[in-house]
Parts: sequence; structure tokens; C-alpha cells
Amino acid sequence: MSVKFLEFSKLKKTLNEKNIDFLDFFVKKFGIAYVVAVTREKCSGCERQKGLFEKMSDKMKNKHGAQVEFFRVHAYYSPASKEETLLCLDTFRTVAFPTYVVCLRDHRGNSRETYRAIEPSMSEIERNIKSSVELAKWFEQKKE
Repeated sequence: MSVKFLEFSKLKKTLNEKNIDFLDFFVKKFGIAYVVAVTREKCSGCERQKGLFEKMSDKMKNKHGAQVEFFRVHAYYSPASKEETLLCLDTFRTVAFPTYVVCLRDHRGNSRETYRAIEPSMSEIERNIKSSVELAKWFEQKKE
């Protein structure tokens, strides 16, 4: 499987310790498109798309190789306490699950978002991955 799994609570601890934004955590190198699925426990859309996302990530990894990396950040849910859910939404600057973010490093070395959507079709994510991979290659050639 080509999707790396991260628990949101552990990711948030790391972000706080390093005092960095989530984009800077994921975007490490030039020339790579990073795809992040933000999901939550007991989310029907997340469950519906989980297998589709994994299948699409395998397809894109076969097509683009090391030029694309996939992550799934998962928040846990409790009806008694919605704190983790709300903190996850705030951290990823979104309003619902599942949210998908595609990001890369620009020619000046900054982490940039190229795409964001809530529960899109996998074909839409694929199309944006293709564009982001091309853009990431271009930025790598033009880096300062």
C-alpha cells in the first residue's frame, strides 16, 4: 500500500513541538507532489472513499513513482468529546471530512497548496495530481 497512515493526535504534537504548519511537515523535497487525505473515525464519506483512495494512490504511484507521496491523517471521534475533531479541522483549515490536499515546494522553497477539496471524486484528485507533478518538476528546475 502506498498511503502512509498518521494519527492526527501524534501529528499535532509534532507540529506543536516543531512550531510548524502542516504543509511544512509534509512537503520535504522539490519535485514531489504530496497528497494528504484528512479523515475521521465514524465518518461515512471517509469510509466510502478509503478503499477508492488507496486504489487510486497505488495507480498514481505506479504512474508517477517517487514524484508523488500519499498520506492519510486520521482523527478519532467521540460523541462525548469533539475536541480532536475540531482541532483537526482547524489545523487543516477545513470544515468537513474527508478533505484532500495536494501540496508541493515552489521554486523559492516554500510549501504551497495546489489543490483542496471535500469528498471529491478520485478522478478529480488524479487530474490534480498530474498537474501538481508537472508543476513540481517545473519548480524543481527553476529553484533558486
